[in-house]
Amino acid sequence: MILSLKQLFTRPVGARPAWRTAPAGRIVGAVLCAWTLAALPAHAQDPGPSDDNTPAATDLFGPSLPDETKDLPDVPLTSQIVFQVLAAEIALQRDQPAPAYQTYLALARDTHDPRMAQRAAEIALTAQSPSDALAAAQLWRQYSPDSERALQLDASLLVLSGKPDQAEPMLASELAKVSPENRGGALIALQTLISRGPNRVGGLQVLQDLLKNDTDRPEAQLALGRQQLLADDRPGARASFEQALKLKPDFLPAALALGQMGPDERKEAIASFESYVQQNPKARDARLALAQLYLTGNQLDDAQKQFEALRAMDAKDPMPLLALGLIKVQQKQYDAAQKYLTQYADLTEKTPGADPGQAYLYLAQLALEQQHEDEAAKWLDKVPASSQQYVTARVTRAQLMAKNGKTDDARKMLAGIQTDDPHEQAAIARTDAALLFDAKRYHEAESRLQKADAAFPDDPEIQYDYAMAAEKNGHYDLMESVLRKLMQEQPDNPQAYNALGYSLADRNQRLDEAGKLIEKASALAPNDAFIMDSLGWVKYRQGDTTDAAKLLRRAYDIQPNAEIGAHLGEVLWKSGDQKQALDAWRRAHKLEPDNSTLVKTLERFQVNVNDL
Repeated sequence: MILSLKQLFTRPVGARPAWRTAPAGRIVGAVLCAWTLAALPAHAQDPGPSDDNTPAATDLFGPSLPDETKDLPDVPLTSQIVFQVLAAEIALQRDQPAPAYQTYLALARDTHDPRMAQRAAEIALTAQSPSDALAAAQLWRQYSPDSERALQLDASLLVLSGKPDQAEPMLASELAKVSPENRGGALIALQTLISRGPNRVGGLQVLQDLLKNDTDRPEAQLALGRQQLLADDRPGARASFEQALKLKPDFLPAALALGQMGPDERKEAIASFESYVQQNPKARDARLALAQLYLTGNQLDDAQKQFEALRAMDAKDPMPLLALGLIKVQQKQYDAAQKYLTQYADLTEKTPGADPGQAYLYLAQLALEQQHEDEAAKWLDKVPASSQQYVTARVTRAQLMAKNGKTDDARKMLAGIQTDDPHEQAAIARTDAALLFDAKRYHEAESRLQKADAAFPDDPEIQYDYAMAAEKNGHYDLMESVLRKLMQEQPDNPQAYNALGYSLADRNQRLDEAGKLIEKASALAPNDAFIMDSLGWVKYRQGDTTDAAKLLRRAYDIQPNAEIGAHLGEVLWKSGDQKQALDAWRRAHKLEPDNSTLVKTLERFQVNVNDL
């Protein structure tokens, strides 16, 4: 589907549980504050001899920064230290971060070597354990008091641990070093850091203290307003956003923040920008802000007028054409949408540095929206290999080929895609397996996913698909093992609990356990129709047809689906209401006549499709 205009201006934010080993290089986002931390040290290196043929313990690590070199202790590298370092690194290779962390922390205390503490902090960060990282960072700072990196990490982790007041002196010290031309961005980044801590009210107090000399900056008012929202001070947030706009009437982030608070605030922000645009008709940023505010309120016609004005102001700017095209898509005016998107494609082709692949991809998506698959294929084939959208275009093209029965040709296309991006490689592997699955080549799909899981062991989508392929092949022990691993790594993943619970219920095994698993999934995603279907199905297996029918009716109302309809019909039939059961099956058959669950259900109850 084509992205909505609102989605163009949003970014998802995720979180990870403590002591979950993350892939190499993924450091907890909350420590990436305004003052970017330097990279933590790599794995231990082979020690080299010193002048007296006795290497120092500090030689185990790479070079230090100039402000840290003077803090390094002169500690002989004993065999015991070497053994402990090697043992810690081996533990890490075995995905055991806790003992590795403890070993390095003990070494830091024994040797007073700040780099040992630094390594312990790195391990704790990678394992997503901020409290342990804080203990190591404070030890690092103790042994290297002049280290900028230690100070930055210490301050960031104090905030993340809910102690912003303790971090305030360090944050103030770092903020004082920011140049005037970079100060506005630093103020907003500072609030971003503080917002990630659990102490929202304490964070607001600290932020107010830190920004008391910057209240004449619109960025400071924006930062305060954002933190006030987090601290449930809506009146204060509104006043801060309004003050930011008084200081800079065309300040787009403040306008959007105010407009997203609610209908009343959005009307106020719109009125402010409408007035400003009337007085400054050539103010591009103001018109863009006004258009986005209109979009937030689903005022598509008003937004269209602003983008048309932006188009008239600069005929070489492709952005208004894209926006106008997407507006027309949302209004289902496909001919007008194609006109704008084609103009967008033509312009990006002629614009230096622009990526025409994005334009072709949007046009392909528009064609698919209208079920014009041949036209979509032509647009997808135009995406050049140099485009950032090339892999997406090739994957979509392969899916179209497979849909038309050319599964092997589609797989050859996928195999020919060259990319060094591991995320794209994983997506290609998932798509390849999905093509096999859709072609009912389940054993091949499972084999493909087994290889993909080995290549990308931290990809939850591959793990889930692998489990589903194993289930389809009757390899239930493997399915359960993979899903249990996924639950451990992602305890907030409702689909993992639901998949195992439903499989058990469908096989009429361990029903109490199945019910608990599905209830856990339902608690995480209470409005998911498919989880609701699973809950109804396990109720049915347990003999509760009344609650089962209620749940299945609700699930079908939320998401009309052939499998849910098959389940609902069976429960109604068993309850003695054959008329409504036949009606449920009839509706399910209209949706997807070849659905395997529906076909098998009708066969078991000896219901002829022609009688529906």
